[in-house]
Order: sequence, then structure tokens, then C-alpha cells
Amino acid sequence: MTRIDERTLDERIPITLLTGFLGAGKTTLVNRLLAAPNAGRIAVIVNEFGEIGIDGDLIARASEDMLELTNGCICCAAQGDLMDGLNRLFLRKVGLAEPSIDFDKIVIETTGIADPSPLARLFYTDMKLDLTFRLDAVLTVVDLKHVRGQLARSPEAEKQVAIADKLIFNKRDLVDDDEFATAVAAVERLNPFSVKEVTTHGALPADRLLDLDLFEPKRRDDMVGAWIGADRPADSDGASTDRGGEGRGHDDHVHTPGVGAVCLQGREPLEWNALLRFLLELTQEKGEDLFRVKGMVHFQNVEKPVILQGVQATFSPPTYAEAWPRGEVATRIVVIGRDLDEAAMQARFKACVAKREAVLDRGLGAI
Repeated sequence: MTRIDERTLDERIPITLLTGFLGAGKTTLVNRLLAAPNAGRIAVIVNEFGEIGIDGDLIARASEDMLELTNGCICCAAQGDLMDGLNRLFLRKVGLAEPSIDFDKIVIETTGIADPSPLARLFYTDMKLDLTFRLDAVLTVVDLKHVRGQLARSPEAEKQVAIADKLIFNKRDLVDDDEFATAVAAVERLNPFSVKEVTTHGALPADRLLDLDLFEPKRRDDMVGAWIGADRPADSDGASTDRGGEGRGHDDHVHTPGVGAVCLQGREPLEWNALLRFLLELTQEKGEDLFRVKGMVHFQNVEKPVILQGVQATFSPPTYAEAWPRGEVATRIVVIGRDLDEAAMQARFKACVAKREAVLDRGLGAI
């Protein structure tokens, strides 16, 4: 009998949250996405029509609060509360409000100075929202030409980079190789473990922007490794070469000033209550300076990898993945926040390792 994966039966509407600082290129990217023949029927929600500038060639008909596009997609203005806008869209999709519309996914384009974390947290705290929609990924568009100055001046720009599941380095044509390397390094200091793309004029195919399952992997096991950065290169002893990984000297960069990331990892199984207590204490200590926690955990007496995911102090219920990335059974937790004390976090993480259970050695007749 064929086994049915219940995750493939998830019929909630996927939402892609598209963020990025002013001038990063979100408008161009959305227009390209809407024009893509294989993108499916998308509902785009923007704060105001005037801010996004939908290509006039794509517009078939306009109404008071909606643009109908030639390829079956729609664009709506979020006038007031975004939750009301999502609710109106859903009612129109199921035929309970007029005009009736059809779509299979939603893209929300935030303003250039928006902090995306409050919306991400809603998917854990609003039951009605979680029953109807699922957050597929947080995409942050980065202006390679100006990102260093934006990060230096704006906490919102830092937050947009830090919370991203996927970073889209845009405007590659405007920077030389040295400028490119410097810009990427500035961004990776804040979020070294996310998936990354490099492009010019937002020229990315739809399948690299939609249906990624990167916010909280449940539907695609192949994305779990990318989600926590486990698919990055490893050094000769098998430990990750990312900052914060095993195999690095304890005296090297033990404190992360400003916004940064720490990777906690190990192959020994962890004790469930000890790790949860550590994460609870971390959220209490850091408060809003804790931006994102995501990880795959090897717990004692639990065969499958356990997925942990949190935005600031709000965590989703733990779920299970079907397999370990590359078949390697190991815990890997990424913590992104402000002023993280890496040495202290590594020590507290190691204290969560489960104590070995006593085993009867029949040959010696003793435990």
C-alpha cells in the first residue's frame, strides 16, 4: 500500500512575504513574477498601488480596490489592516464576497521601511490565519550598491536581512567584484545561513521565488538542509565552516556585537527539557533583540529530526522531518539576534547533551 504523506495534503494558501529596503528592486521583481507564464495565479497585496507600479501592459481591468491582470493574477491594495485584506481575499476566493476571484498563492510586498517580524509571528499566534494560510518564505531583496549604508543607518534594514529565509542580492550589474564581495560580507554578518540568490533587475524564475517551503519546512524534505544552512560546505573533520560551528577555536570571535548569527551544533543527542529551558531563558534574556531561531534537533530517544522554529519570543509547535540532511544525524540550531554572547550560548547548549543511559554489560555481569 502506498504511504500518503499528510504534509502534501496541506491545502492552505501559501504566502510569500517580500521585503527589502527602499529602492532594493522589489517593484521590478514583482512585475517580472507577474509576467512569468509559469507562476500560477497570484494575488499580490501591496500597501498602495502607487508604491509598486504594476506594469500597465499587465493590467486587464481595474476596480476600486483591485487590479485584474491579463494572466489571471490580481493585485490588491491593503487599505488599513493587512489581516482584513487577507480575509477579504479569502472570502472572494470561496465565493462568499464579490467580485469572486481565483488564485492559488499570495505575495505580500511590504513597504521599504517595514519590520517583517510582526507579520511572521501572526502565523503562530492567530489561529484563524494559520488555518487558512501558511507562510511559505520570507524573501528579502538586497540592493548591492547601497546595502552597507542602509544597514549602518537603519535597524529596519538589519531586521529585514536577519529574518530572511532567502536573500536576493539584486543590482549585480551596478557593482564591481570588490564592491560585491564587501556588500555580501556585510549582509552575511547578519544572516550567514540563509539561502541566497544573485541577480540583476530581479531576473529570477518563478520556481526560485514561490513554493519554496523555507519558512518552516514541512512539505519538502529537500529544503530542510537549506533552511538551516546544513547544505553549506564542511571542513575536513565534518564540522560546518560557518561561524559558530564546531571545529573552530573557542577564543575566535566569542561575542557578536550588533546583529549577528550563532550556529549551535553537535552530534550527541540532547535532553528535551534541558534544551527547551535553554531556549526559554534565551527569549526572556534577549526579548525583542532575539530575531529568529530555527533548527533541526537530535533528541534523546527520538528517531526523527525535530524541527524547531521561532520568531522573537514566539515559537511554533515542534514538528518532525522525515530524514536528516545528507543522512547525517546531528543537531543544528541557528540563532539570529543582537549582541549575542556566543561563548556563553555554546556552553549552555553543550549542557543540554543528554546523559548516557546505563547499559547492562552481560559479559561483566555489571552495569
